[in-house]
Amino acid sequence: MNAAKPAKSTEIYFDFAKHELRPAPDSLLAGVLAFTKGKDNFTINITAHTDSIGSKANNEALSKRRAQSVKDYLVKNGIPPSLVSFTYYGEGMPATENASDIGRQRNRRATVEVLLALPMVIIEGTVTDEVTGKPLVADVIFRTKETSDTVRTTADGKFRTTAQSGTVVGIDAYAECHFMKSEMVKAVPKMEALTMPLKPAKTGASADIGNLYFVGNQPILLESSKPELPKILRFLQLNPGMKIEIAGHVNRPNSPPVGRDSWDYKLSEDRAKTVYNYLLDNGIASERISWKGYGNHEMRYPRATTEDQQALNRRVELRVLDGGCE
Repeated sequence: MNAAKPAKSTEIYFDFAKHELRPAPDSLLAGVLAFTKGKDNFTINITAHTDSIGSKANNEALSKRRAQSVKDYLVKNGIPPSLVSFTYYGEGMPATENASDIGRQRNRRATVEVLLALPMVIIEGTVTDEVTGKPLVADVIFRTKETSDTVRTTADGKFRTTAQSGTVVGIDAYAECHFMKSEMVKAVPKMEALTMPLKPAKTGASADIGNLYFVGNQPILLESSKPELPKILRFLQLNPGMKIEIAGHVNRPNSPPVGRDSWDYKLSEDRAKTVYNYLLDNGIASERISWKGYGNHEMRYPRATTEDQQALNRRVELRVLDGGCE
């Protein structure tokens, strides 16, 4: 199972009403031959065109002959015919206007594109309840820089997709009555099956919002953290009867609890309110959500020494106030 990725593109030009290759394109096509030498994971696609002089039917036939000329050259020089395909458009897809000699010359062209086959690998796993270990029916979203796809797990919690080898894939799992969970994986051949345990969202339960980072000492989200907000929105949409508190915390280790009128306390409030405002602006009713700052009163590591410990201190949490699943 493979996907194709454009790896090299070359454009050659033809004389008026001619389909024979000029001497100059030989060197350009020689570059294509050199690029594919020693490779067995490629295909070549040729698209051919004409200017607008002449009838549409004649131009279509001419563009076909031009495409065939390029293919014949490649095959004659060792490219297997099965690896070369072509399409022809006549005058239908000009690169520029046909009002000048220069424009018409640019339109009398063929584009030769080399596509490299990239191996695909299977990503599979199971979504489970974190407490019982039982499988969950869940929506699983797979994200890459270019694509996004959603699958529904089977009754036994299984999911499966494919990705290009070497691609970094974000995986988000959502199940009713559970907090969402995200993971980042790199697609590699024969990768182990994943297990994604989701914490039950019972009344009184809480969960950190993962990967939510702010500009230093400010309530402004980093650009890289903004994709986390739609995940919280989806969680609330999936659990319409739930009421939550958004709880903000700061990192002030080895310090006494700060007062409510302190700068630190206000920062924890403002960061929680940033998430609250996003949810409010995106259709979540105000009676379902509230926000509160806790300053440094609930640090996980009051004597934090590592960056990981400090990051866990300066967190934002979701706390289920009511409507949690039992």
